[in-house]
Formats: sequence, C-alpha cells, structure tokens
Amino acid sequence: MFIETSLKRTHPHMKRRALIVDGDPELRRSLTKQLARIDFDVLSTNHYEGAVQYLTTHDFHVVCVDVQLPNRSGYELCEYMRGALGLGNLPILMMSEYRTPEDLAYAESAGANAFLCKPFSMRELTHCVESLLTGTRWTAPPIHELQPLVARRRLTGIVSRIRSP
Repeated sequence: MFIETSLKRTHPHMKRRALIVDGDPELRRSLTKQLARIDFDVLSTNHYEGAVQYLTTHDFHVVCVDVQLPNRSGYELCEYMRGALGLGNLPILMMSEYRTPEDLAYAESAGANAFLCKPFSMRELTHCVESLLTGTRWTAPPIHELQPLVARRRLTGIVSRIRSP
C-alpha cells in the first residue's frame, strides 16, 4: 500500500484539501505539486483501498481519480464515493488516456463531475479543479494562448514538416 502526503502544510484549517488517486508515481507527484501551488493540502494514493481509507477519515474539497487503478477501476471508486460513502456533493475529476464517447458516458454515469484526457497540462488541471469548486463552466484554453510559446522554439524533425506552411 502506497500513501503519500504533500510536504506543504501550514494551517490545515485554512487550506483546501484534495485527494489524488493514480497508479503513476510521477503523475501523482506532478499533480500534488501543482495543487499545492494553488494552496491545496494534498493527500495521494495509488489504489482503491487507500482512497477509501482517506475518504472515510478526511474531508476533501475535490478528488482526482484515474480510470485505471492497479486493483479496481476509478469508475468503481467514483460509484462507491457516490453510493456507499454518500459523497454526492464532492467534486470528482476523472482522468484517463481513453477518450471515447463511451468512456465519457461511463464516467458521467459513475458520478464524475469532470473528465480530463491524458496527457493534459497543469494549467488545464488548475482551470478544471477551480471551476469544479467555484461552479463556473470551464473550457480548455484557446489554442492561440499556446502559439507564442511554439513560435519561439525552432521546430525540427517531423514537427517542423507537419507545421511548416
């Protein structure tokens, strides 16, 4: 069982708390760092049972769940949170590399409030989490925000052949 917490803890009663459930240790660390930057106290685990343990002993403002967990699916965890744990108002963000309409429909029917397709940027994560908490409608940032970054880099290889006029 692997459970980790963020190192940034000042006044827990003043911070929002997030739970990250993902089997990828690098992604868990990245998500933890990003959410800590926007003033979250972050708890994380890599599996279903660890998530259930946290959910029964802590209050959270948002939960980020990967669809593919090592022992049970993120969909099952989402359904358990909504059903047995009675966490109907807890914002749940599902994350997955699968992006078919069926995957999105299954996440919605399991009780997820939002779905991010991997890979996603930390900016997308931040906007999505904040919109879940404020109740505002979130959309992905427009492409023109990214163009200045691309224009500064010298494109090489296949990327330059694809993007060259």
